[in-house]
Amino acid sequence: MMKPFALILACLMAGHSAWGQDATGWDAELYDPAGDAGLTVPLPCGGQMAFQRVNVPVDVSDPIDDRPFRMGQSDEETGFSDYLTPAFLRGAFNDESDQGSYYYIARYELNMAQYRALTGDCDAGFSRKDRFAAGNLSWFEAVDLTRSMTEWLLEQAPDALPRQGERQGFIRLPTEIEWEYAARGGSKIDPTLFPGRRFFDKGKLEEYAHFQAAGQGRGKLRPVGLRAPNPVGLFDIYGNAEELMLEPFRLNAIGRPHGQIGGIVTRGGSIDTQEASIYTAQRREYPMFSRRSGKAQRSSFFGLRPVISAHIMTDIEYDSIQQGWIAQVNLDEATQNTEPLTALAALLEDEIDPRRKQALSDLQLDFRVAREAADGSMRQAAKSTLVSGATFVETLITDSRDIQQLDLRIRSLRDKIKISSSNQREQLIASFRLSLERMGQLRAGQSTYLLSYRAALETLSDDIPETIRDSAYQTLSQDLVEAEQTQLLKVLRLFWQDLEIYRTRPDMSPGELLQLAVSD
Repeated sequence: MMKPFALILACLMAGHSAWGQDATGWDAELYDPAGDAGLTVPLPCGGQMAFQRVNVPVDVSDPIDDRPFRMGQSDEETGFSDYLTPAFLRGAFNDESDQGSYYYIARYELNMAQYRALTGDCDAGFSRKDRFAAGNLSWFEAVDLTRSMTEWLLEQAPDALPRQGERQGFIRLPTEIEWEYAARGGSKIDPTLFPGRRFFDKGKLEEYAHFQAAGQGRGKLRPVGLRAPNPVGLFDIYGNAEELMLEPFRLNAIGRPHGQIGGIVTRGGSIDTQEASIYTAQRREYPMFSRRSGKAQRSSFFGLRPVISAHIMTDIEYDSIQQGWIAQVNLDEATQNTEPLTALAALLEDEIDPRRKQALSDLQLDFRVAREAADGSMRQAAKSTLVSGATFVETLITDSRDIQQLDLRIRSLRDKIKISSSNQREQLIASFRLSLERMGQLRAGQSTYLLSYRAALETLSDDIPETIRDSAYQTLSQDLVEAEQTQLLKVLRLFWQDLEIYRTRPDMSPGELLQLAVSD
């Protein structure tokens, strides 16, 4: 049974012995079995909790700057919950040396040792069985655990929490944006893998997660840290306990949060989740209160992975934030205000002074010339990107065929080596090694071209207006027809088809993207 938090907090504030004041500390197996955590903070009972730093590249000199990325997945069957959505993130702390921000997220799910420490259960001592993930939490209790942990740290070990100037770090549940960015691999992952369904493209889910399958724990939570971590260094981000989020559930209204506010959100799936339902964008809603008991909703699989954040505004930073916001507003208004040519036409019509009317007419002409020049530059950029994309398609197709042929050669050489005589074997082995080396070079080049191919698709999808993109494609196609460059025209048309597909599914995995590029 869970202990009343009022009693726990009273023990905490009074320095009661139940909080393990005389404890000598835990073995690392209880709080960081993998070792080398980015940050550890103390807990009552001599315990600790391990955190990982998640870097969020931004311009820290601009207090309004944040990092955009896409949350979600382009699956229509679950689109009502986890369809693609624009998201923006900035860490609570700044790293002035590399001009980036960061926040901290727990390296492991809260385990029983840590839960016992935070609820004052220290007398019985701790053992390996306390490494199991803590479950059976309600959302309210999870919030209260982060609150009591912060209060204990601020009283007993305030220097253990990171700071940003006057802004003191504190513990809380993660937001969905913080959780998903970290789960995807943040800035640590290959950019081609970041949008994928899962953070890995090779290997099997059982290498990274406990989920509903034979030999996976029979529906009971498992010890934390037994599986491989994600690129950020987070363990059990998939499966084991499903992790409670700070904010309530909202539907996805085709690319934006729906207006109705719902119940509890969990992320990552659990030991009770089937393999097909475990992926980074997966979200699940539960009622805040149990219909059966009328009490706060609990589940055997509800777990907790806290983050360390900080408040935003201080007296010192208020002016810079205000000035940065005003500068951004002025910039937005300058770029989104009334159509300049329309405004000038109205001024010309109302102007009666001949000299001012002439000046406005000259300005109108200058605007038209500048606009035509800007549009021309963008069309030229679009054409260049289209040519680059077509070239990447051609290269990926060629390399893919070469890899297939080389793979057949390697298999053939392997078979020949097995049955060769001693005189032939040395020469065959040398050919085998050269073929393997060439295969490695081709695969490395393929990875680079695939990244450039995605960049070209993203540029044309996100940065070039549709009318200019279409115009550039038509013009470029006509140019290639007239120049009789039939091969380039062929791959350009293939790339254009790829672009149409990519615009509906920009979160393709590297494997899916490669298949898109090489399929005729």
